[in-house]
Amino acid sequence: MRLIDLSSEPALDSVTTLLREVTSASSSVDAVARFAASYREDRGIDSYVGILPEPEKPGSYRVLFTLSSNGEASGVPAGAVPRSPEALARLPVHSGGLIGRLIERPAPRIFTDLDLTSEPLLRDVPSDVVTCIAIPLFAGDIVDSWALLFTRTPAAEYTVEHVAKVLMTGNLLALSNRHLNSFAMISQLNERLRDQFDQVARVQQQLLPSRTPDIPGLEIATSYIPSELAGGDYYDFFRLPQEHWGVLIADVSGHGAAAATIMAMLHAILHAYAPISEGEGPPNPADVLEFANARLVDANLEGAFVTGIFGVFDPVAGSFTFANAGHPPPRLKSGLDGSIRAMDSEASVPLGVMRPLGCRPHAVTLRPSDTIVLYTDGITEAFDITGDMFGTDRLDAALHGCTGQPDCVVDSVHKALFEHRGGPTRDDDQTLVAMRFHGLCRV
Repeated sequence: MRLIDLSSEPALDSVTTLLREVTSASSSVDAVARFAASYREDRGIDSYVGILPEPEKPGSYRVLFTLSSNGEASGVPAGAVPRSPEALARLPVHSGGLIGRLIERPAPRIFTDLDLTSEPLLRDVPSDVVTCIAIPLFAGDIVDSWALLFTRTPAAEYTVEHVAKVLMTGNLLALSNRHLNSFAMISQLNERLRDQFDQVARVQQQLLPSRTPDIPGLEIATSYIPSELAGGDYYDFFRLPQEHWGVLIADVSGHGAAAATIMAMLHAILHAYAPISEGEGPPNPADVLEFANARLVDANLEGAFVTGIFGVFDPVAGSFTFANAGHPPPRLKSGLDGSIRAMDSEASVPLGVMRPLGCRPHAVTLRPSDTIVLYTDGITEAFDITGDMFGTDRLDAALHGCTGQPDCVVDSVHKALFEHRGGPTRDDDQTLVAMRFHGLCRV
C-alpha cells in the first residue's frame, strides 16, 4: 500500500477552506457572505448580484442583493429570508437592461466587454469590471433565482469546466441555504406554537379548581399532569343545593390544544347548567351528563369524544351517587379492611357521540375511612419500554401500599407509575382525584 500525499495541492486546499467556511455558517446570510469572501479571493470575483425572476411577468425581476468586493452588501442575500409575499412586495420589480439580457435564457452564460455606465441597478458593482458569469439556481425544473458574478478578469481566462464548477457550487449552496431557511422557519413556527400552547395551558390551568374545596366529611387530594403543555383531562367540584357537592372527572380523546379546547367547552357547559347552582335540590348525575352530552353532540366534535363521571356527595347520608359516560370506573379502598374494588356501574357511551346518552345513576353508601379514587386512563394505560400496560392490577397494588389518605394515594400511584415507566415521561394526560370519607356530618 502506498500513500499519495495531497496536502500540498493548492486546489484542494482552497476547496477545503471554502467548505469549512460555508458549512460553519449559522444562517443563509452568513453562508452567502462566507462563500463570496472565499470564492472572491480564490477566483478574483469582484461582485455578486442576486436576482429573483418574476414567474408571472416574463422578463421581469427583482434585485435581491449586491455583494461588493469590499464585503459590503446591499439588499437581502438570495435565500436569506423566507420569500413571503410580504417580504418580496417591498422589493421593486424591474425589466430590461443588462440584467434582463443576462437572465433571458435558463442556462449559464458568460458576457464580456461590459459597460455598466447606463445600468443604475448595478451601481454598486465596480464600473471597471469586464466579465459577468450568469448562473441559474434551480428549484426542480424552474430557475428559482440567479447569481451574477462580476469580475475584472477577461472572459478568456474562464473555461467551460470552470463555469460547470461554478454552476454546481452555486446550486449546492442555494440548496443548502433553502434548508437553512427551512430550519429557521421551523424554529420560528415552533416558537409561535410554543407560545400559543403556553397561552392555552395557562387558560386551561385557570379552568381547573385553584384549590380543593372544604367539603364536610371529606378529605381530598388531586393531581393533574398533562402529557403536553395543554391537555384534555378535566376535574372539577360544584357546590350544590342542600349542602351536597358535585364531583367531575373527564377525559377528552387525544391531547394537546384540540383536547384542551373541548375541555374548556365542557367546563362552560357544566357551569351553565342551572340545576347545578340554582336547583331546589341536588341534580341527578345522569341528568347532568345528558345535558353536557346534548350540547357536545350539537357542537359536532368531528370524531372527538369525552369520557366522564359526575358524582354527587351527600355529607349527611354519607353517600356518593354517580353516573358514568364511558369512563374507567372509580376504585374504592375500604376503610375497614383496606381491600380494593371497582365501583362498577352501568356505563353509557362517551359524551359527544350520540343522543340520548342513556346513562343511569349508581349509589354507594360510604363507611368511615373509605377512599374513592377517580382517575383517567392515562394512568392505567401507561406503557413501559416493553409495551406492558400499567393496568388496574398495578393501580390496585399502589392503593394497597398506602394508608388511604388522599395525599398518600396520589404519592403512591405516582411512585408506581415512575417505576413502571422508568422515568417521569408520559404518553397521555394523567389525573387523579382521591376522596376519603371521615364519617357522617350534621349540617
